[in-house]
Amino acid sequence: MSKRQPWGSRNTLGSEDDSDLHELVLGLHWDPPCEDSAGQVADLDAVCAVVGLGGEIVEVVHPGHPRNVNGSIVHTGDARTGASEWDDERIFIFLDALPEAVSKVLFVVSSANGVPFESIPGAQCHVSDRLSETPRVRIDLTALDGLTLHVAAIVSRGVDRWRVDAGACIGEPAMLAELRLLLRRTK
Repeated sequence: MSKRQPWGSRNTLGSEDDSDLHELVLGLHWDPPCEDSAGQVADLDAVCAVVGLGGEIVEVVHPGHPRNVNGSIVHTGDARTGASEWDDERIFIFLDALPEAVSKVLFVVSSANGVPFESIPGAQCHVSDRLSETPRVRIDLTALDGLTLHVAAIVSRGVDRWRVDAGACIGEPAMLAELRLLLRRTK
């Protein structure tokens, strides 16, 4: 059976000029009702991991912790059904307000109850410029077989600007393991 892939399994959209990038949004969507073969209803979460200058995760923003310490990262709230017509969950980042000690921000999508992404109809996410609504990254999560946690995008601090890259660039399995552990502790 062929899977519908309207957004592509992993798609970085062009080489956008990030020099005027100030605000980003991670949007997450899935179609209701979503039950796996055992009858478990899907519940996805938008998550944002803040990485310090030493490469360590210093804070995680998620439905249970909806903003970082200085308010430069804001989660709009937990959706548990996928019933929205557009984004079910969103996280906003105000890049100019991030503390200087932040080197990266990871936009992450997590299956809150372990239902794999390929079992969740319509599961998709995007990272977009909040002001222009120009998408930087789009991902059809249903194409990610067997996964329940995925780094959708990495936002890195440069000398004079922020850069947005698709999460495929992450080669840090230890950081993903640390993030899984942090998410389990905060639920």
